[in-house]
This record gives sequence, C-alpha cells and structure tokens, in this order.
Amino acid sequence: MNEVRWGIIGTGTIAQAFAADFAYAKTGELRAVASRNKQSADDFAERFNIDLAMVDYFSLINSHEVDVIYLGVPHSLHYELTKACILAGKSVLCEKPFTLNEAQAAELFDLAAEHEVFVMEAMWTRFNPAVEQALEWIEEGEIGTLQSIQASLCFKGSQDPNGRLLNKELGGGALLDVGIYPIFLAQLFFGKPDFMQNQALVGDTDVDVFEQLLLGWDDGQMASLESSIVSQQPNRAILSGSDGYIEFGHNWHLAKSLTLVKDGGAEHNIEFDFPGLGYQFEVEEVNRCIEEGLTQSPNHSWQDTLNLLATMDEIRQDIGVYYPGEPEPCDHDCDIEHHHHEHAHHQH
Repeated sequence: MNEVRWGIIGTGTIAQAFAADFAYAKTGELRAVASRNKQSADDFAERFNIDLAMVDYFSLINSHEVDVIYLGVPHSLHYELTKACILAGKSVLCEKPFTLNEAQAAELFDLAAEHEVFVMEAMWTRFNPAVEQALEWIEEGEIGTLQSIQASLCFKGSQDPNGRLLNKELGGGALLDVGIYPIFLAQLFFGKPDFMQNQALVGDTDVDVFEQLLLGWDDGQMASLESSIVSQQPNRAILSGSDGYIEFGHNWHLAKSLTLVKDGGAEHNIEFDFPGLGYQFEVEEVNRCIEEGLTQSPNHSWQDTLNLLATMDEIRQDIGVYYPGEPEPCDHDCDIEHHHHEHAHHQH
C-alpha cells in the first residue's frame, strides 16, 4: 500500500505540535508545508524534515504531491480552505472547531459527499488511548450507568486583543478554542443535550472569555462544564456512574493516565505510555479511513461535528457572540440584549 502523503497549512503552535507527533504515527508521510511567510515555511520544513515548503496555500492545495491536507490555521479560515481542498479533490483534516458554525459545516459536508472526499474535524482527543479506554469501561458497565460528567478546560491565554484568542475577526473566544473539548466529551457519551443553561463573561473584544455550562438530557443525565482563556484550572474530567467513577489525569484532553474507582473504593489506575501529545492517533485514523475509501470517520463523524457546532451556536446565540458574516437576530428585545453586553464589558 502506498503511504498516504500529507501536507500542512499553517506553521503556528498547533501545526508544530501536529508535525512533531506525526513522526510517531505508524502510517503516512509528511511531504509539504505552506505558510504565507516564506521564512516560516522554510524553517518549519527544515525543523520537521519536510521536502516541500510553499508560500501560497493554493499551491499546496493544488499540488500533486499530497493526498490529504491538515489545516492548522485560525478558525476564520477553516471554511474557505476546507472548501478549496474539497474542490481540489484533497482529503482534509481540519483543526477544531471545524467551522465557525453549523451552517458552514453542513455545506462543506454536502460538498465532500458530492466530491467523494474524506473530511474530518481534528478532534484529536477522541483518539487518545485514555478516552478509548474510558469508552470501553463504560460500555462494559464498569461504573454501572453513566449519570454525569464534569469537565473543564481553562488556561490563561495571550491577552493581546488582536491575537487569535480574542480577535472576533479570527473566530476568537473561549468556547470555540477550549470549550469545545468539554462539550465534545459530554456529547461523546450522551449525544446532543436536550436543554442547557450557561453563564458567560464577554470581554472587551466582544468574544466570550469564560463560561460555565450545565447540559441536561431527557433521560436524566447531566454535565457541568467550564472553559476559560483568562484563568487557570487543573483541567480534570470525571465520568460518574451508579457504581463508581472514572477520572482522567491532569489536562484530561491529552491525558496519559486514567483511574477507575469502584463503589467501595477499589481503584484501578492505568498509565498510557505514548510519545508526544497524541496527535499521531488522529493521523492514523485518517490514513485508515482513506485507505478504506471512507469519506468520514465512524469514530468522529460529520454528524458528531454538526452536533458540536449546533450546541456551540446555541450557546453563542444565548450570550450574544456573533462572528463577521453571521446573521445577528434583532427583534423587540434588542435593547435588553445590548444592555446585557454593556454590563459584561466592564467586568475585569
């Protein structure tokens, strides 16, 4: 079987982490990188031993040297670059969130189906061995019936108003950057919530910087989630059941350990010994799917991505965070909405 040939667009922190872990993947070959800055492209190619460095995204998208492209660019570029890749017949692994909203994603998945191209959101945590193990334990009934999930992902990011985290034009905000992980974990086990409540702080640049979410399901399950780009947290995740609970190690979204605590206190701890941060597992998943001729991964499907974006769309509508090009609803309670915003701006 010929190795699946990869290209990377973007040379930022996440693209660097991805390229570093690519070396640990059992399959695939990293052949090309593209950046709008020639120096960045050249440095990246040299550092990760990549043959081709390109200065134009579209040269890579149209290159015959690659089969699949990993997009590690700001959120606001995901839609147009994924679309260009699909139209060029290239498979895509696009960093999360896949797009800014559900409507954009639905359009791209329709296009991918039409062109028979493999596309996946880079929800790499899904393929982490600790998450795989937790799924297995729950399926086997190790903690009885799963009833609730607590998860947080918080860090103090750059407070530069023009940086990707806080800039509205780049799809900034805590929800899309880190809030997506706890929501992903809750929906992995329970599906899309039937109701939700949230508290959010909207900062000076009109994007959310901190939120606490309560999700509920008709069958009685609950999830309590927190995300922030202005505060630190131990970033734990706990799956609680009728007969015990499962706790992920520190920074659960890239955890290398997992503890099963049974009713009565018996503990079973597993350490996972893998190099890097764990991006190699999603690379292997993409390669497997492409070799099998699939257009989507059964483990992180198009519907999974649409469900994530639908939940985040609903939360953003509720807190009043919109990105350029999105329709802002303005009905009779517009004044109240605006007042709520003004109040949020002055809290620091």
